[in-house]
This record gives sequence, C-alpha cells and structure tokens, in this order.
Amino acid sequence: MKTAKEYSETAQREVSIDVDALLAAINEISEGEVKRAGNEEDPHRVSIDGREWHTYTELADAFELDIHDFSISEVNR
Repeated sequence: MKTAKEYSETAQREVSIDVDALLAAINEISEGEVKRAGNEEDPHRVSIDGREWHTYTELADAFELDIHDFSISEVNR
C-alpha cells in the first residue's frame, strides 16, 4: 500500500492517504487510464486523459470523492 501526506483544509492537519485505494476508485469511475507522474519533483502528480492534478486532494475533488474516505488513521490506546 502506497501512502502520501496531504493537508486537509477542514481538519487543519496533514492526512495520510491510501493512494492505491484512491486511484483504484478513480479508475473504476473514469473512462481513462490513471497515470502517475513518477518523478521526484512532483511525486503526487496524476494524469487522466491528458488532464493533470498536482495533489491527491484536487484529484479526489475532481471526481467528487471525499479524501477522508481514503485516509489512514491511527488510534492511540
């Protein structure tokens, strides 16, 4: 499972995201192929049918997904 950190405006903190689950969900609802940039300068860049997003939050918003559904949280006991 690949994870990434994104800043959540609503929670005012960083959120760990399950990138593979997010991209799998987008792949299910999109007609194009999801391609990761895979470079070190912009590791979160993703393109679908020639359109590019530079953060996973932007990508989730574009496909009307809640980024928090793909967050990884840890509960301290």
